[in-house]
Amino acid sequence: MATTHAANWTATAITKALQIQYPIIQAPCAGHTGADLIAAVSNAGGLGSLGAGMIPAPQLRTTIHSIREKTSRPFAVNLFCRAARPPTSAELQKHYPGTDDVLNEIRTELNIPIPSEFQPRSPPFEDQINVILEERVPVVSFTFGLLPDSVLQRLWSAGTFLIGTATTVQEALVLAGLDPSDPTRKADAIVAQGLEAGGHRGSFLKSSNEDKNHQQLPVSDLVKAIRSTQKNGRFPVPIIAAGGISSGSDVYHALHDWKADGAAIGTLFMMAKESATPKGHRDYMLNAKKNGVEGTKITAAITGKSVRSYPNKLMKRIEEASSQNGGEIPNYDIQSSKTKDIAAYATQNGIQDYMMLLSGVNASLAVDYSEQGSLTATEILNKLVTDVNKIASAK
Repeated sequence: MATTHAANWTATAITKALQIQYPIIQAPCAGHTGADLIAAVSNAGGLGSLGAGMIPAPQLRTTIHSIREKTSRPFAVNLFCRAARPPTSAELQKHYPGTDDVLNEIRTELNIPIPSEFQPRSPPFEDQINVILEERVPVVSFTFGLLPDSVLQRLWSAGTFLIGTATTVQEALVLAGLDPSDPTRKADAIVAQGLEAGGHRGSFLKSSNEDKNHQQLPVSDLVKAIRSTQKNGRFPVPIIAAGGISSGSDVYHALHDWKADGAAIGTLFMMAKESATPKGHRDYMLNAKKNGVEGTKITAAITGKSVRSYPNKLMKRIEEASSQNGGEIPNYDIQSSKTKDIAAYATQNGIQDYMMLLSGVNASLAVDYSEQGSLTATEILNKLVTDVNKIASAK
């Protein structure tokens, strides 16, 4: 359990397990993290993370080599867990009235060719695992579910530290091996992803409002609820808080008040000078407050899986088309394959209306804390540490 006296707030279960200086993890944020950002965070004493869910194996290997050229400190690679049965080619090509029709309308408006065949958005999982094992990546985090038992054992046999993602108490219990129906541990630590978190929800169990253990909660409540499942709050694996953490004060509260063992920070590090955040996305966050744009929201429209993003024309047009045609949006493997060409084109050309503007609920606060995106990752991490030390010393 973390403590936050100035002298020892850094000594938590996660810093000891990972041999890092500070319990601060740069969240993977697929599409926004590159070798420069990851290495800078790790070199400054945190844990840098590569969002590799969509990275093909050859590129993954190259990026890992680049990270290692820039740091000798621990870093993580994040993977998307896959469905037990991937969609067939026929399922990928199936036409969904409404959503597919509006996507084709958008392609026509943007002068993008309508694909003759759709391909999965995520690369072969086994190829990614082989690269991770061959390159002896020290830490692997994962989301969207559980790693297959065979993969789990291969990674543990190689000495890999595994971090799973939970959006509910029940998911945390499953990952920690505390579910009576399957009392085998699935991870060495857990990211407790609160409702405030940007990007995709890591959910893998169906939520139920009737069962409090299945409810999705704000991050502070989720961390406390997970820890309260055990006597004296002694949860068997470290808990990392994630969702809306955008300042040193937030980190302090996560460690001291919520009793987390670490804090995962995504949107704030997306504002770092070294981040790979596309210019159009970065500019949108920088100007959101002064332009009076509406805040982020959670939707399944743009990829088929719940994700927190700024609403734009892409999101709104898919939602409207879906509501007019029975509300059907295909699952992640299918819908993400059908929107990726539009999002890629819009990102490349800075068309904010059709980009995926994934961001946390406190994006504007992250902009302010990063001094309008003018700070490096090292400066952001040092500012977080300085502020936590000030608050802890004053207590």
